[in-house]
Amino acid sequence: MSELTAFGHSLSSGYEVVVIKPQSLSDTTLIVQALRADKAVILNLEHLDVAEAQRISDFAAGSTYAINGHQSRLGDGVFLFTPNVINIQERTAVPTPAGLV
Repeated sequence: MSELTAFGHSLSSGYEVVVIKPQSLSDTTLIVQALRADKAVILNLEHLDVAEAQRISDFAAGSTYAINGHQSRLGDGVFLFTPNVINIQERTAVPTPAGLV
């Protein structure tokens, strides 16, 4: 489970999350534009072939690193990239014993 927290702000105070499903490597500019505008990016690469998805995720990771941002893998082919004003805190859910809700 990942939790988004913004330094000194709640996400309801103007921070945005953008979902990007790129069709090709040329769509990577959308990722950079969003990060530079202090928006979090959920990058969905599930529908791309492995080689293209790898190139795009590498580009996004490099761009995020360059702005001192953060990244997290949410699932197969789905990633979260945030600018440095938004921190990702990953926490593992504690399983509940059987029969308890």
